Amino acid sequence: MSAVLHPPAIKTRVPMSEKAMQTWTSRYPDYRAPADAPALAHASTVSSLWNMRLVPMLSPQGSAGRFSQAALSCPERACTGFGELAAGAVTRAYRNTDAIENILCLEGKLKVRVGPKLERSITLERFDMVSVPVDVRHAIENTGGVPGRMVICLNGPTGSTWPAVFDQVAGLPAEALTALSVSFDAAAGLALEDGEIEGRVTRGEQLVAYKRELSASSGIPPQATEMLSAGSVYPLIVPVGHSGRARKAPMYGLPSLYLSIAECTPGEAGPPPHSHSDTQESFLCIEGEWEMTTGFHHEHVTKVKPYDIVAMPTKVMRGFRNTGPGRSRLFVVIQGAEQMTDMVAFPKRVGVEMEKRFGPQVIKDFEKIHLIFDAEDRVEAA
Repeated sequence: MSAVLHPPAIKTRVPMSEKAMQTWTSRYPDYRAPADAPALAHASTVSSLWNMRLVPMLSPQGSAGRFSQAALSCPERACTGFGELAAGAVTRAYRNTDAIENILCLEGKLKVRVGPKLERSITLERFDMVSVPVDVRHAIENTGGVPGRMVICLNGPTGSTWPAVFDQVAGLPAEALTALSVSFDAAAGLALEDGEIEGRVTRGEQLVAYKRELSASSGIPPQATEMLSAGSVYPLIVPVGHSGRARKAPMYGLPSLYLSIAECTPGEAGPPPHSHSDTQESFLCIEGEWEMTTGFHHEHVTKVKPYDIVAMPTKVMRGFRNTGPGRSRLFVVIQGAEQMTDMVAFPKRVGVEMEKRFGPQVIKDFEKIHLIFDAEDRVEAA
């Protein structure tokens, strides 16, 4: 196999056991959120403002706001929560003054109204996502006949308290408002240009797998990419200037957050074991049934169903397999440093097989987009 182009690695010992996996897993519907998490401790205030149930799923340690104190921690600059809006219900209008709000519809039909007078709207159906810009006033309405379920990812600056600003609402307890990082004013927020919000929507049935873009831009055969990934991986939003495998995406956002949907049909095994050098990779099951694995040979397994989530720490060897009878999907949340490289390392045996099938040049081409084949030199089980 051809020599790699990057400096030699320092091996890191990381936990890769079933016991460790349980600490990285939270299950629907409560996600192990503690009773004193602001969204739960002040559920009545949440209901008065957002008119729905909110549950924290991923949050930076020591953070504040509506998704703080999640059972699963994550890097700075993003936090994630689950929302459930009753049929016919609508939130009050609000703005996130320092964060983009990414809303992925899981069930139901959600109408998201945006603008100073909520004069524009888009409708989300299953697996559609809208990315609402910073300081844009918006409200969410469930226009379907079933509960509207959604996952919400906020992406803002380091140290954010994830503030939300509503029009004035009287009679709400100050303690709850402080814990939820809620304030009030009469500002209209930023106006959107014609077509701007439509350009910040991805449609679940119209996504393009990144293997197609890689084949077109780098000459890497799609079959080679399929050896390293789920059957298909569909980027939704990546940071501006991202240089990894999903350089082109429907939308671009702030640093430190990369969202995608991974899909496997029955019989597709998912990727080989691999590690991420400087990012946490969290998997939310949004369809079907999966086995999430750790180890160099998928030794340790935990099963997940909709809407369970598993947060794999940096450097842990991981993989996943579709174990359901039909197509299965994962919503993938990748978080890291301000300038994350998201280098992904596979075992040497995968590189040997890759070179045998496609030649040495494909190894060099993968290195250019931070996919390498020397995981044994980088990590070992603790």
